[in-house]
Amino acid sequence: MNIALFTSNHLRHKYIANQLTEKLPVTLIICEEKSDKIENFSAYNDEDIQLLESHFIEREKTEKLFFGNNISFPTTVEVINLPFGQLNSEETVEVLEKNEINLVLLFGTSLIKPMILDHFPDRVINLHLGLSPYYKGSGTNFFPIVNEEFECIGATFHIATNQVDAGALLHQFRLNDLAENETIHSIGNKVILKAGQLYPKIVQEFISKKIKLHQQNPVADFHEYRIKDFTPTSLRKALNVLSNNGISNYLKQQNERIKSKPILSNFDE
Repeated sequence: MNIALFTSNHLRHKYIANQLTEKLPVTLIICEEKSDKIENFSAYNDEDIQLLESHFIEREKTEKLFFGNNISFPTTVEVINLPFGQLNSEETVEVLEKNEINLVLLFGTSLIKPMILDHFPDRVINLHLGLSPYYKGSGTNFFPIVNEEFECIGATFHIATNQVDAGALLHQFRLNDLAENETIHSIGNKVILKAGQLYPKIVQEFISKKIKLHQQNPVADFHEYRIKDFTPTSLRKALNVLSNNGISNYLKQQNERIKSKPILSNFDE
């Protein structure tokens, strides 16, 4: 079994890479640079720019607190670095074939297209930060804060398909240890921390065919976001929710709220 990981180059991505490589036969890492669209502030005024810059500075600080000991990818694995937008290419397919890859794992890349998916039918697993089908696309643990739906914060492991975050489910978990003093970034990194602990086990269960796939059932009240939806307005709303007892109010209703958004759990965590 030879496994390839498609990911990016921030500390959180290197953390996931190290967790997977420690317990799985990962023989190749393809690292795609992140898009700079989310940090393009040219359309905003000075006040908005300051707000956004502070947000990303705080994101970097918090990520260092959680994953600061993951400054590099595993030294035992070949790493191929690609500019953003060049992941889906014939060259990538050739590299996968050359390395006799059997299974592809995803975390934090651009959308994978049919030229790769068709080579690995039902053998591409995605770690989606968010609970699908309730939240799909980008910012899927940010916008639940905006919408005051803390019950929708968590992660989904699913088979990657041509449709965004719509493939069969392997496992999901909800972030159940929210504290009243959480920040946007501590919430996101808590999810990633737990996801990294679970990802190797989920892949092992998938390889050994001990895990049962479940098709996603459509829901009426789903959300799908893109990078362009992250704006100063949405950021201010999320910060306002957190500063006005949003988590405290949620925790008082947590049991009822969780029941309203069921998720798939394939094994005890």
